[in-house]
Amino acid sequence: MATLIDAAEFTSNEVYQIQATDPVEGAASGASFSGTGVSNQPHQQLANRTAFLKHRQDVNISNIGVLQAFMANFAGSMGANGYAAIPLADVNRGSIVAIVQWGAMFPGGGLDDDASYTVTWPTAFPNACVWSMATLSNSQALRNTGKLIVEIVSFTTTAGTFRSDLIGGVVPQLPNDGFYWMAIGF
Repeated sequence: MATLIDAAEFTSNEVYQIQATDPVEGAASGASFSGTGVSNQPHQQLANRTAFLKHRQDVNISNIGVLQAFMANFAGSMGANGYAAIPLADVNRGSIVAIVQWGAMFPGGGLDDDASYTVTWPTAFPNACVWSMATLSNSQALRNTGKLIVEIVSFTTTAGTFRSDLIGGVVPQLPNDGFYWMAIGF
């Protein structure tokens, strides 16, 4: 039994309608429609469309899978100490997941002079922490005095160490003194 061989192509409004005056003509060498024959031409065109649509469906299913995998890389926690993971195509590293993390450190008794405070990141950076910073909280006694600073001492994929420093004398401690921090990595 002979079969029509489909080709994945779509031509709009091109399915041949057999006319009452058309002779019955099957596939043969020298038959009309490039050897398909007038009786097989509509079937061939529909088979080609079906192959075209099937190919498009397979591509769409594949693309949906890729998008679902991409979306799975977005993650985060919007808490006071939180993070956001964002997939991106880094021009130097290729496909990575950038992670931005943030939080606050309010040690009991306030910040001390020349004291170190270690913050554990909400989620570990898989490769590296590339940047971190801290800023003082809005303390009433220390706001805009320039007498207390907080700086980053070191950071790893799991934690950062910050240091507070009182400049030019002793500033009274307040139990609510602290700092906010941010870290970026991948």
